Amino acid sequence: MKQGIINKPIELLIRDLGDQDGMVRQRARHALTKIGEPAVDSLISAFKGKNQPAHYEAAKALSRIGSVKAIETLIRALDDEDFSVQWVAAEGLIAIGKSAIKPLLKALALHSDSNRMRAGAHHVLHDLVNRELVDGRTRKILMPVLEAYGLFGPDEYLSSVADRAWSQFEAKE
Repeated sequence: MKQGIINKPIELLIRDLGDQDGMVRQRARHALTKIGEPAVDSLISAFKGKNQPAHYEAAKALSRIGSVKAIETLIRALDDEDFSVQWVAAEGLIAIGKSAIKPLLKALALHSDSNRMRAGAHHVLHDLVNRELVDGRTRKILMPVLEAYGLFGPDEYLSSVADRAWSQFEAKE
């Protein structure tokens, strides 16, 4: 990475995330990732535009930074039109870990009719459980949600199971 790119203002780096040149986008993403938490709000704002390369680069940077402030944005990105954005967002939620579970369950309960949301939530929850990134109690709460994916039935069933799991997290706090 060029030495001076980290000294670029965050707003210019955000603009560069949508550049036609992939190397410009990559350098901007790396710089924003190095900046870290101070860049998170601007990276979240990058999702307001319609520039798909910027969505991907912002999702990747947010995933690497791992800020809990990005959870809602990464959850919405699970429903992005671009599969690569969905995948990177899911990986970011996995990296954030347990803090992402409750808002993800709520989103799944509300949007279980979205194939992309269901697939993204499954990716996150499955990896958190199978890679043993959650404690035993959390695993016990999440298992019925993962099992509901294997059942053929209306989206409402998955929605109700996710909502029930979300309620158990509410009760824990």
